[in-house]
Amino acid sequence: MQRALADVWNQKVARLPADGVLLVCTDLHGNLADFERMLELYDAEEALGNRPVLAFCGDLVHGPSKRWVSTWPSHLGTPFVDASAELICRFEEITRERRVFTIMGNHEHSHVGGPVVPKFYPDEAAVLERTLGDRADGIRDFMGTFPLVAVGPCGIVLTHGAPAATLPSAEAFEDLDYAGYDHLPFHSMCGLDVMGTLLWARGCGDSEAVALLMALTGSPDGVVAFGHDIVREGYAVEGPHHICVSTSFGVFDARKRYLRLDLGGRYASTGDLREGHEILHLYP
Repeated sequence: MQRALADVWNQKVARLPADGVLLVCTDLHGNLADFERMLELYDAEEALGNRPVLAFCGDLVHGPSKRWVSTWPSHLGTPFVDASAELICRFEEITRERRVFTIMGNHEHSHVGGPVVPKFYPDEAAVLERTLGDRADGIRDFMGTFPLVAVGPCGIVLTHGAPAATLPSAEAFEDLDYAGYDHLPFHSMCGLDVMGTLLWARGCGDSEAVALLMALTGSPDGVVAFGHDIVREGYAVEGPHHICVSTSFGVFDARKRYLRLDLGGRYASTGDLREGHEILHLYP
């Protein structure tokens, strides 16, 4: 299947282009309205001739069941009805036409060799695959093509979880395999190995972020952007070289943030990411 952004799939390290605008979104968990909002932003950039790339940082799927709607807890942010099946199918379709991709999240990993994730159901992947019906096999195969990380010449690296581990080089990442974790408890993943840590870690020191930057870009100057954790204010600068962004899940609409980056520019540290410029509200 031909994808519009052909160079990012079927590899562990996705290479981003050196020009255009990069929109970064994290952790939708089946929130269709927020997904559509990101597509609106993409289309607006495209209409201006800005050659956008829309990057999701994993966990597109697995949201709250309908029973949560009537007793919605405040820690889940703005209420929504899980539309994971519709969202992932639409996402697969638009990747054929638009420069849109995602890296692997721990929830997608549960479909392609990762451990069972019991967030809202005892087995999130099993519930979604039953909902997908005859599309389940195709979507599972599609998820298996997701890269683990993405890197751009502008100095940006995208991960799902915090950048708490690395391998010595980008080439070494290509030897990783998503399979073989399905027998493990999910709570054993962080710290188990590099892949488990990058999919599950919720924090790390800046030296660890710099180590990942060195491995993937050859320079200590850059920024690792990630999600996985929930930041109530929409983002948290966790060090000079790493930032956690919350675009959707667990956040109220007024505080949801995404990143808008110049792929032709250069980001040496989180100090180069400014409120109202690179760090923007999802809903102004």
